[in-house]
Amino acid sequence: MTELDEGQAQPEQTGGSATPQARAEGLARADKSSAATQANTSASVGRSQFASRIARTELDTGATLVVLENHATPTLALRGSLRAGSYFEPRDKPGLARLTAEMLARGTRRRTKLQLAGALEAVGAELDFQTDPFAVGIAGRALAKDMPLLLGTLAEELREPAFPADELEKLKQQTVAAIREQQANTRARAYERFTQLIFDPNNPFYQHAGERLSASISAITVADVRRFYDECYGGRSLILGVAGAVNAAEVCAQFQTAFGAFAGPESIEVDVNDPAQQETMQREVVLLKDKANVDVLLGSAAPLRRDAADYYAALLANSALGESTLSSRLGLQVRDREGLTYGIGSRFRAPSLAAGPWYIAVSVNPQNVEQAIRSALGVLRDYVAKGIREAELADEKSAAIGSFKVALSTNAGLAAALWNAEFYRLGAGYVDRYPQLVEAVTRDEVNAAIRKYFRPEQLTIVIAGDYETSIAGAPMS
Repeated sequence: MTELDEGQAQPEQTGGSATPQARAEGLARADKSSAATQANTSASVGRSQFASRIARTELDTGATLVVLENHATPTLALRGSLRAGSYFEPRDKPGLARLTAEMLARGTRRRTKLQLAGALEAVGAELDFQTDPFAVGIAGRALAKDMPLLLGTLAEELREPAFPADELEKLKQQTVAAIREQQANTRARAYERFTQLIFDPNNPFYQHAGERLSASISAITVADVRRFYDECYGGRSLILGVAGAVNAAEVCAQFQTAFGAFAGPESIEVDVNDPAQQETMQREVVLLKDKANVDVLLGSAAPLRRDAADYYAALLANSALGESTLSSRLGLQVRDREGLTYGIGSRFRAPSLAAGPWYIAVSVNPQNVEQAIRSALGVLRDYVAKGIREAELADEKSAAIGSFKVALSTNAGLAAALWNAEFYRLGAGYVDRYPQLVEAVTRDEVNAAIRKYFRPEQLTIVIAGDYETSIAGAPMS
């Protein structure tokens, strides 16, 4: 369980507890098998003193900057977001939020795409935008001396996008091509169908079929992009976390100049109802011919949000079950003992501003599908019946605390932690308190979370690959 994995998660990934912005952060917990022999506890790692060094600035528009000076290296990292993800796009225009975000770097009123990229490349700086259901994620890095250039480029792309028609047309073609390629990916197709079975089309975690998404993207116009930008982009939801060899007062002044007049939008509220829990097991096959492996997902909608009282207990529960292919219960049984797969894991996907799915994912030979499903269900049922062992929980706490502390040794990790605390309103002291928050979770709380979120008799199972449909009705118990 990596608390800094508040990031975008890809369906191709097998395990983990990643949520909005992990792809940009690039953070992952090490396997317990490679962890230090001495357990990491809140006492052994000590209490950090980051809160007293954090400078926070909130502009009249609502735009917020959080800065932590770290002069260990002459570099800086930036992580941020604004609420303009797919949740805010019109229901009849899926893909609009994604296209709008990706168009930001393709030309402004002052510079072309190549001029923007060339200026950053000349100083070894990077700036990237990614979308998730609720936010446009921002990731940047540069030498500390180039902070004005990085922040100025970000402000120009966020505030003055030109949305050139020729660039939009090229982006649409590239995006449709990527979607078509993904349609041949068994894991992607399994996850796509899985979301369609457990969520209704208005839920932000519902994934449209590739044909529907491609048609929508192909039909999107510059006017659509401009309208979405005008309605959803603005400083009201902008959050930037910066860590590195910078002067906090200078960065705050630059932030005021760059975004002081970046106003709007009118609404950034997120209101998503949890889907009703299914009462029985359901199963479906997505047939993809001539594939060597089959991908299987077993899961359900999970009523876990970032502000849930049992958030840490739930993530620790999942960590012991399937965080690591090498050292979790699922990995040890299905991979090591039975030799059915090279990769299996479980994850909560995006328990952030709304509740997302939880699932087990495994890749297997077509001949091993039924055995792998039975094996995974057996592990899950045993876990629900008997709960987590005390030593097992201690290992998971140690791994979570250790990974968190390691991540804070880099500017990227620090910037991600600053953003995370601000986005989820965890308070300035959150970074210092994290080890204590994890340490305080009890075995009873984890076992309660196991029974609440992992329901082996009410799972949705999706099998994607070259798998005979005549076998699809085989027993699942």
